[in-house]
Amino acid sequence: MYLLYDCLKDSPFSIATQNVLTHLQIPYTILDNQKSFKAHGGYFGRIGALEPFLFANVYNIMLASFEGKKLLAIEEDSYANLVFTLDLLRNNQSLRAFIIAELQHQNIMLDIDMLQNHIAYFPAILIDYIDILKQSIKHSFSKTTNYMPAISPNTASSGFSTCAFYGGRHADCNMRNEYKHIPQLCKLLGLQYLETPISLQSYTHLAAIDIEKAYAKSGELLYGGIDLGVDFLCVFAHSTFDIFDNKQVLCTKYCKRDTISIPTLNMAQILLTCFDKADEAGFALHKINPYFVRHNNKAS
Repeated sequence: MYLLYDCLKDSPFSIATQNVLTHLQIPYTILDNQKSFKAHGGYFGRIGALEPFLFANVYNIMLASFEGKKLLAIEEDSYANLVFTLDLLRNNQSLRAFIIAELQHQNIMLDIDMLQNHIAYFPAILIDYIDILKQSIKHSFSKTTNYMPAISPNTASSGFSTCAFYGGRHADCNMRNEYKHIPQLCKLLGLQYLETPISLQSYTHLAAIDIEKAYAKSGELLYGGIDLGVDFLCVFAHSTFDIFDNKQVLCTKYCKRDTISIPTLNMAQILLTCFDKADEAGFALHKINPYFVRHNNKAS
């Protein structure tokens, strides 16, 4: 059983992931109204308020562990913070001592070494449900299969491709081969999955320091994907989605390229499209609507 780690609320990540979990019959719960996750400050919590950042992440995992569940991160930014926290507590004795003392001060009895057993990441767990996932596929991004297309007829005959873009803390998120099975999943969906050196770059953290530089550098990545000839971008971090989708016009402006709109999807949305459940993917929250996906009973 998973406890959904949803720090975004009503985002495309949140909506689509919950619907995929439901369709794949993966049991999960959400926090009741009496509890809430502690805010940890994100990227700048790490570098400006490390001890509160660590305690907040420990506390959030604790909420799941006390119920015998795993805290299921739905996107890479959240998961990176959890992994970074546990790794730091294993290797830094002074910070470990601080967390233990803080827990004792708040009368919380917790074995922090056990917390590593109580975190999970949505893309990584999909392989455990591969059989029911295969049964759920109704459509394909490939033009060479027998599946009925879930896409508009005015698309390329060669099928669809995407370029992956990870978050700025991807190194923290791939220590357990969390992404190992993504190419296999995409192959099942008939989707050509590209991972290039630009996939590992991210400049979203610059937004709080130099907003124009953040848009310019993110625009270079955005158009790096476009120049590969892919049909859409596949993102794993909310911060990447925000700048590629919500701020795409600004990215185009500051990287000085001609406007070429390209949609940005997360893995849960890609799955729902192939499940013939695109209406449940949260596409209405996108500024750049995926033109090729049939949802709301029509092609966008």
